[in-house]
Amino acid sequence: MLELEVIVIVVCVIFAARVLESIMGFGGTVLALPILAILTPILDIKSTLVPVLALGNIVCCIGIVWVGRKDLVWSELKAILAWMAIGLPIGFLVAGYASEVSLRFVLGLFVLAVAVAYLIRRENAEVLQEQSESPLVRAYRRVILILAGVVHGMFTTGGPLLVVYAARALRTKGLFRVTLAMVWLILNIVMVSGWIADSRIAAQAWPLAGITIPFIIGAVVVGDHFHHRLPEATFRKAAYVLLLIAGISLIWKSLPVLLGIAPLA
Repeated sequence: MLELEVIVIVVCVIFAARVLESIMGFGGTVLALPILAILTPILDIKSTLVPVLALGNIVCCIGIVWVGRKDLVWSELKAILAWMAIGLPIGFLVAGYASEVSLRFVLGLFVLAVAVAYLIRRENAEVLQEQSESPLVRAYRRVILILAGVVHGMFTTGGPLLVVYAARALRTKGLFRVTLAMVWLILNIVMVSGWIADSRIAAQAWPLAGITIPFIIGAVVVGDHFHHRLPEATFRKAAYVLLLIAGISLIWKSLPVLLGIAPLA
């Protein structure tokens, strides 16, 4: 049985992350995973944290898709799923064989790179909007989708990479949010099914995920309220600043172990 303190931390972090995801359509898992990895080191990333977040994401995305179902862009949904499906099994296999400390380090590098890239991209938004849809740009976007599949297979956090694609393909806030939520819903159902077949989910993950469900439902309601009333820019910037801090913390914690100058925690 997990300590009450651990449960409270998980619930609070997941609630905040799912509010953010309900507002924007992405960012919930990529924000919650590194923070929980730092605050609850007692919970294994691969067998507990990632499954809990994936199960919660299914609930969250069902709510987002339901309230915004009229904005779903089916053509883009099919294209995104087709290309991400190429990378998804690669990430799934890597996650099954990589060590815990290695995953923490890679996750730290990933979220740090995403945060820096996003904050830089804000300063060059006008330049990015003027880029032409050349064959090279289209190929680049497809590679981004494949890499998003790999990362999603490892951590269920391919969102930031998919956003690079979706920011151009889905022009409005509503289309962006609902279509991405449908992507996560389908991918996470597939991934959770694979984990169940592979006996990868720890026994403690199921009751912990169950505890978070009422708070996730509340987060969807809160997030939908703010999605229609407040600008996204403030929320996005705050999320990526937190990612920046979390990425640095994970790298700082994992690197000494990988270099052999500190014992495995």
